[in-house]
Amino acid sequence: MNRREFIKKSAILAGTLTGSLSFTDKGVTAPKREDEITVVEGDNLSAQVREAIRLSGGIEKFVKRGDRVILLPNPQGRGPGASTNADMVYEVVRLCKEAGAASVTASSVHGPWRWSSTQIVEKVEQAGGKMKYSDSSKDWVTVNVPGGRVRKKVTIIKDAIENDVLINIPVFKDHYATRVTGTLKNLMGLNSDSGSFHQGEAYLHQAIIDLASVIPPHLCIVDANTILVENGPFGPGRVAHPKKVYVGTDRVAIDALCCELLGVNPMDVLYIKLAHESGLGQIHPSEKNIKGVTLKP
Repeated sequence: MNRREFIKKSAILAGTLTGSLSFTDKGVTAPKREDEITVVEGDNLSAQVREAIRLSGGIEKFVKRGDRVILLPNPQGRGPGASTNADMVYEVVRLCKEAGAASVTASSVHGPWRWSSTQIVEKVEQAGGKMKYSDSSKDWVTVNVPGGRVRKKVTIIKDAIENDVLINIPVFKDHYATRVTGTLKNLMGLNSDSGSFHQGEAYLHQAIIDLASVIPPHLCIVDANTILVENGPFGPGRVAHPKKVYVGTDRVAIDALCCELLGVNPMDVLYIKLAHESGLGQIHPSEKNIKGVTLKP
């Protein structure tokens, strides 16, 4: 049974029993420790994305001919380091189309106004992809959270689970409420009511983990080219230029590695620590599983 068939059958069963979508297992299988993370540094973001994906096994490892691909960039405004770089999104769309994807769609809870100053819309369309704004009740589904500690259900964009491939493309940066934001927190971009997550620090961090437990991206590609180091997530604020791209499947390990860009101990970021303890990934990835490359100009 493929992913789409699983979701369809689960929705039918859950609709009969509870009126909402439900999973019968723990949701996400944690990445194996041998999963590699590729870090590519350089001055050409498009080339870095291509090389990082190539070193991770190539886009064909993740995207098959005929697949429906959903992308989740982070659109937080025009300020430097606030949004996922539009050129990175362009390159990901182009690679997916080149691999034979039937469709490549950028989707999130944000309306057109949020995207308008990021250039992401233009780049997605130039590369042959499309934007989708979830403005109809048919675009949403309520999902039960097995084992959820503070969120027993979440209402999310249906595309978050009804896809063949979900690619998470955050920009790593400072965040006033959680200290940092990366692959795990970016999933709030698929949640209908993220405002209700803000019920105190402990609640917010656990809610992020509850949400992440039912939305498993197939691939994470992190923009760490220019990042906000203060006044995140919107800025304006001081920025740094690590000039790096991170690619992998272990969200916890990637976020933990990126913490060093802001001089933060990942164990001090509660949601990263909770994700590790919940089995969503490794907060201490083995050095032998981190592949670092610097591209020459």
